Amino acid sequence: MGCPTETEFKTEHDIQKITTNIDENNVIKESRNKMSTDRLRYFGHLIGGLKSVLYSRFLAKTPRPFTFSHMVTNKCNCDCDFCFWKYHTNEEELTLPEIQKLYAQAKKEGFMNSILWGGEPLLRQDFTEIAKASHDNGMYTKMATNGWYLSENHEFGNYTDLAFVSIDAIGEKHDIIRGNRFGLYDRAINGIDFHKKHYPKMRIYICATVSTVNDAQSITDIAKLCKDMDILLYFTINKSNQDFAEWSGFDKLKQLERDENQLAELARHIKTLKHSGYPIRNSDYFLDYLIEKKNYYECHWPQAAMVFYSNGDLLKCYDRQPVSNLNVRKMSLGDIIKSEEFINIANQCKDCKLACVGNYALDCSGLWRFDWPAIKSIAQIAIT
Repeated sequence: MGCPTETEFKTEHDIQKITTNIDENNVIKESRNKMSTDRLRYFGHLIGGLKSVLYSRFLAKTPRPFTFSHMVTNKCNCDCDFCFWKYHTNEEELTLPEIQKLYAQAKKEGFMNSILWGGEPLLRQDFTEIAKASHDNGMYTKMATNGWYLSENHEFGNYTDLAFVSIDAIGEKHDIIRGNRFGLYDRAINGIDFHKKHYPKMRIYICATVSTVNDAQSITDIAKLCKDMDILLYFTINKSNQDFAEWSGFDKLKQLERDENQLAELARHIKTLKHSGYPIRNSDYFLDYLIEKKNYYECHWPQAAMVFYSNGDLLKCYDRQPVSNLNVRKMSLGDIIKSEEFINIANQCKDCKLACVGNYALDCSGLWRFDWPAIKSIAQIAIT
């Protein structure tokens, strides 16, 4: 699949067509993201997270992660050049009963936050039951989707607190970037509108990947789109200092990465948009890391989060390889957390020199160290 050039598409006309926050009388509706009683559960989640951080940081004798990340399927209907996971498929996905058992174990072990992803999770016809299992076990439930099936397999909205919908550009350009030229962008936008109407309590983010296939103008276009649609925006960065040369497709991934000077310029642009009133939810702490061209931070992500592959293997963040002997089919989640191998993985990451540009990893590590710029910038996002 070829990537479009930065000037190949005109997008302003497409953006002007999106006015979904205006009612039939051309009156601007009240923002669905304003502070309200519906968001009390969200703040309960934040307070619970703070308690979990304090316990894990100061009281637990061994790592006690509280964020549960689960790749529910590796199957996908897109073919993104910057997708790391598409080269490593595994057909032995956990069944629904196995997932329900796992999430019950997560509740027992004190997990308070989940992220369900893929692949494309909505390819699983039982995804609503998966989301319900996360919700019913007390986890603040988030999911990530390319948006193709949002209007079809939609009842997960009853059990999902937050949905990330991937959109990297406006209109046909997005379809080309994602390797799905059958109207992916339009279906995603229609799906977002559907969920805004039928599941108003679910927060919706557009998640845009920053790579060589988009530029400052396309970033601005996406920010305008989100403001017009009254939804939120989060940028992820296609960059890692890690050397995964042994992985299939690694060279293509590296070709799509911006260098540190380009990333600094784009991060500065994103920060300017954010402070101009666009609904961008990346922290200043994260953006400043890119702007200042830093290449190292003390990582504590594995102290806070566990990531499981679709077949139940625990993943190591520093090489993306599964820990095959730590599989939820072979042992309970509690036993995995107590295992010497997991403890070593979690404890060693604070000395990791790879400094991967992972939004959550960077923000989480700053909070873990009680770094005031991290606390301040993330708190500012939480109350807006």
